[in-house]
Amino acid sequence: MQNHRYLALVALIVLIVLSACSSNKQIQVASEPVRNPLALALEAASDGAEFYEDGMLEMAIEAFGNAVVLFTEAAPTAAESDSVYQNIESMQLNIAKSHVDLAFENIEMSMYGNAVEHYETALAIYKHHVPVRITQAELDDYVKGTLNNLAIASRNAGNFEATLGYYDQLLEMEPNNAELLNQKFFILKDDLNDSARAFQVLEDYATVAKDASAFIMLAEGYAQSGDYVKAEAAYKKAEALRPDADMFTRISNFYRANSKWAESNTYLEKLAATNPSQDLLAIAFTQIGQNYDQLKNNAKKIEYFEKSVDVKPDSRLALVLAAHYNGAKNWNRVINFSTIVLSEEPNNSDARMLRGVAYFQQKNNAAAKADLERIVNDPRHGAQAQNILKNIK
Repeated sequence: MQNHRYLALVALIVLIVLSACSSNKQIQVASEPVRNPLALALEAASDGAEFYEDGMLEMAIEAFGNAVVLFTEAAPTAAESDSVYQNIESMQLNIAKSHVDLAFENIEMSMYGNAVEHYETALAIYKHHVPVRITQAELDDYVKGTLNNLAIASRNAGNFEATLGYYDQLLEMEPNNAELLNQKFFILKDDLNDSARAFQVLEDYATVAKDASAFIMLAEGYAQSGDYVKAEAAYKKAEALRPDADMFTRISNFYRANSKWAESNTYLEKLAATNPSQDLLAIAFTQIGQNYDQLKNNAKKIEYFEKSVDVKPDSRLALVLAAHYNGAKNWNRVINFSTIVLSEEPNNSDARMLRGVAYFQQKNNAAAKADLERIVNDPRHGAQAQNILKNIK
C-alpha cells in the first residue's frame, strides 16, 4: 500500500510539472541559419586552391568537385555578377589540371598505368566542357596536349595499340602533322614489328588525305627499308602535291643516297630555280658539281663549283678550282681562286704555293717572291719554293 501511494505521488508531481510548463510563456527557439550555397562554394574553391598549392592534389580535386556541386546549386538564384558559370568552368579546369599533375608524378615514378588513368580523366573533362570564358582554341590545345601525353605514357606502359588510338585522335585534329605520322609509323614498325601494316597505314592515309607530308613519310620509310622503287613512287606523289624547294631537296638527297647522280642533279636544278637563299643555292651548285664528279664529267664539275664560289666564297672549293686551273695553266684563274682561299686562310700553304707559281709564270716576280718566301720552310712546298726563288732575279 505504501508503494502504490509513492507511485501516485510521483505521478502527481509529473502532472504538476507539465501543468506548470504549459501555463508558462512559450520559449522562443533560435532558427537555423539559411543555407548559402554560393558562400559554401567559394569556401570550397578556396580550400581547393590551398590544397593544390600545398601539393595535396587528391584533396584539391575533392574540394574543387564540391565547389562545382555548390556553384551548380547556387546558379538558379545567383546574380550575374556572381559569375557562377565562370567559376564552375574554373573548378572543372582545376580538376583536370590536378589530374594532369598527378599523372606527371606517376610518370616520374614509372607508374605509367596510373598516369594513363589520370590523363584519361583530364581528357574527358576537356572534351566534354563547353567553353564559357576559355576559348575553344585553348580548350583544343588542352585536348591535344593531353592526347600526346597519353600516347607517351601508353607507349611506356607497353600498350602500343592504345598509343596508336591516341595518335589517331590527334591526327583527326592535325591531319597534316608529319611528326604524328612518324610516331605512328615507327610504333607499328618497331614496337609491333608490323612493317606491312605500318606502310599500309601511311599509304591509306596519304591517299585519302592527299597529304604531301604523308607521302614523304611513306617515301622515307620505304627508303629506310631498302625498297627503292616504292620510295621513288611515293616521292613523286609528294612532289605532285607540293613542288617546292624542300621537296626538291628531299628528292635530290634520296637520289644521291642511291647513287643516282643525274636524277639528283635534275632536282638540284629545280631547287636552284626556286630562287633560294644564297647559302642554299651555293650548296645546290656544290652538290651538282659533286654529282658531275661522280659522273666523270670534269668540265661540268668545275662549272658548278665556280657557280657555287661566285654565289658564296668557299675556301675548300676555291682551292680545288685553283689546282684545276694550275693544271690548265690558266694563271689568272689560279691567282683569283688562290686569293679567295688566302683571304679566309692566310696560312694555307697550298694556295700560297699555287699563287706564287702563277705570279712567277706571269713574270710578276715581286708578287711571286712575296708568296714563296712565306713558305720556304713548309715541309711540303718549301723545296719547290726555294728552287723558284733561285730563278727570280
